[in-house]
Amino acid sequence: MIDILRLRKVSLSMLFVAFFLWLHFWARFWVVYLSYSGILCNPVGPFGIILPEWFIVGVSFVIVGGIFLMVSKNLNLSFQWPWLLILSGGLGNLSERIFFGCITDYVHFLFFPVFNVADVLLTLGAAVLLWRLRPVEKNDLL
Repeated sequence: MIDILRLRKVSLSMLFVAFFLWLHFWARFWVVYLSYSGILCNPVGPFGIILPEWFIVGVSFVIVGGIFLMVSKNLNLSFQWPWLLILSGGLGNLSERIFFGCITDYVHFLFFPVFNVADVLLTLGAAVLLWRLRPVEKNDLL
């Protein structure tokens, strides 16, 4: 017999990731369609590191697969959602690299590097995970 609760949690997780992937590509479509002048097609690796394409894609697949396996084993939503943000951002950047040959970056502030929605998802998920690693004091429990 199929565990209905587990199926429901997996389905909600898939919807969560699908929504953020849709958001990423929806924003990308409108930026490219409107021919926004701040578009940067980033063919290199993270932080501008020049690596072979096969290496970037291979490592990305391993990381995405590892996160997917970890998330599928622990279906507690409070544990899962930052990892799902990282998974969504990673899948967004990975699919752009595979389908378009580069990652389209289009959000730019004068004092900060150019980025996209997937980068925001990755950063937000990582920030929440780092915040969870902070030491807990007695006053935090009250």
